[in-house]
Amino acid sequence: SGYPSSWAVLAIEVVLMGLAEAYRTGLTDPVFDELTVGDVSPGGRFDPLGLAESGDLEELKIKELKHCRLSMFAWLGCIMQGLATQEGPIANWQAHVADPVHANVLTNAASGFGFY
Repeated sequence: SGYPSSWAVLAIEVVLMGLAEAYRTGLTDPVFDELTVGDVSPGGRFDPLGLAESGDLEELKIKELKHCRLSMFAWLGCIMQGLATQEGPIANWQAHVADPVHANVLTNAASGFGFY
């Protein structure tokens, strides 16, 4: 069908992630001599803008966690919208733009969100 087999992708992912975890935990020797076992970022911290030296790294970590949680909640909203309307977010947006009075959350709630 033109797409790779799901089982082949799963097998490759299991092998590669297993090797990465084995290296990280020290079950296998490092591939390169300059790397140490357990080093989770062997190239050093990726910081092209130099934000780690600004002194507020802990604050930036907290902000990153908050943004990640917000994005996970937004993604959950997209999934719930798809389950409730049986359409994707773009199709829902197009229907709402075409007829905002009859295609909104209140009309979907009145019809049971497509669950019954």
